[in-house]
Amino acid sequence: MTMRETGRDLEKDLVEEAIRQIRINGMEGFSARAVAEACRVSCAAPFKHFDGRRGMFLAMSKYLDDMLYETMEEIESRWGSDYKKSHLEMNMAYIRFLCGNPFLINESFWNTIDEKQAGIRKWKSFRKMTKQFFLYCQSYGIPEEIYKSYYFNFQTLAYGAAFVVVNGLLLEGGDPERDILDLQERIYRNLEQNAGLLSAFGKFEKIKKI
Repeated sequence: MTMRETGRDLEKDLVEEAIRQIRINGMEGFSARAVAEACRVSCAAPFKHFDGRRGMFLAMSKYLDDMLYETMEEIESRWGSDYKKSHLEMNMAYIRFLCGNPFLINESFWNTIDEKQAGIRKWKSFRKMTKQFFLYCQSYGIPEEIYKSYYFNFQTLAYGAAFVVVNGLLLEGGDPERDILDLQERIYRNLEQNAGLLSAFGKFEKIKKI
């Protein structure tokens, strides 16, 4: 039967099942045959609908990007022009997303779609998150050569935190969300001090540009 005859969005079902299985089994244990069996379709169906393995993984990437983008839009709507708070919350949401989808920090996922690990930087959700940081820096006149180097700190924190959480490397009794929030605030304070925005008492010295 066709998708139209059954009223079923088979492509969506296949993508969601593929993501579910890869979350459980990782890249090493991923099987398109198992996806097909779970969706009760022929073994050829996954690749038929996506024109091969690469197309299937591209569809998974887009689905996940759309999912995360919705979260980023909600955060942006909540904070408006408070770019710092928006970025802090988006970065935390990003880390949670990586923890929930650890295969995204597995190079083999990105190699499957010929993107390598840098592929996530092309996601619209990722670009929305980074935009909040850049808008914050630009609104205070922080030079690009300063703020770009600090964004590396946020990326290191995001991937490092996800790696630690996913691999169960937390110290007993640790509170990863609290510690991540603290580290994020430290990065901002360091940036603001380096850019001359903070006095010795931690207060803003410069007036925000209109």
